[in-house]
Amino acid sequence: MAGLIEEIQSDAFDQNIPVSVLLRKVRAAASKLNLPPTEKWVELELSGYENGNLPDYRILFGKPKALNPYHGWIPILFDDNGLNETLARCSIAQSIASLEALLKNNDTDHLQFPIPPAIIVQINRMMGVQFGTMYVHVSHSQVHGLLDAVRNLVLDWALKLERAGIHGSGMSFNNQEKQLAKDSSTTINIGSINSMVGNLGSHNTSGDISASDISERQVKDLLAQLQPHLSDIKQAGADGARLDKAFAELSAHSAATQPKQAAIRGALTDMRNALSGAAGSLIASGATAIISKMLGL
Repeated sequence: MAGLIEEIQSDAFDQNIPVSVLLRKVRAAASKLNLPPTEKWVELELSGYENGNLPDYRILFGKPKALNPYHGWIPILFDDNGLNETLARCSIAQSIASLEALLKNNDTDHLQFPIPPAIIVQINRMMGVQFGTMYVHVSHSQVHGLLDAVRNLVLDWALKLERAGIHGSGMSFNNQEKQLAKDSSTTINIGSINSMVGNLGSHNTSGDISASDISERQVKDLLAQLQPHLSDIKQAGADGARLDKAFAELSAHSAATQPKQAAIRGALTDMRNALSGAAGSLIASGATAIISKMLGL
């Protein structure tokens, strides 16, 4: 009789097995092996990410469009490439099962994900139009790619368990296998959650989550994108004095020979807080998302 780990491997190869079903088996195995972080990852995939911290494979890019009552769906395009990229970016927080259902019940070549109402208001103001319905159209292939990314992570994890000598008998594991799971680096490497590199597996392995340094290039790119729009952001409600101070500090730190990570993170936090007052600004929202990613929030 095949053990649970071998069964998970077999199901990971079988495209007819829904990823949601595969994840439930991973959840059972992780629970029996006492791997709480892996259970947590599976729970997020099955229930959806409500806190906004998404793995990189859940960030997709589509085509932002507005519904014109006379001409149907029309593209939303600005002269600013940064704005276009921000609008095209689509954070997929839905559960795996809901994504599978959307793909199954959709007869077009794309899925639609709504643009938040506050951003719609800002787009209408900037473009001088009054469209109430706006969505990002994401191709089926990208969403299938997300599902395949999860399937591949599960397969890699199951193979790693097998290499560590963990197989299971039916739905059970013996004490030796449970100890091996505890001692081995049997992790699910989910890549990047924003700028956090997450290894979900045994809660006492050294590779759980580690933050990466913020590079000089990241800071300079952020400042270059923000600078032309500072006046508009302040008019939209940002804390001008605090924003200018954080901008100046980041400019100085990015030019330093040996920039201090703590100081950069502090200035980025100040800038993020200063931007919070301009929640209705598309530019401020995009900048806040970038800063949050840099900080790993």
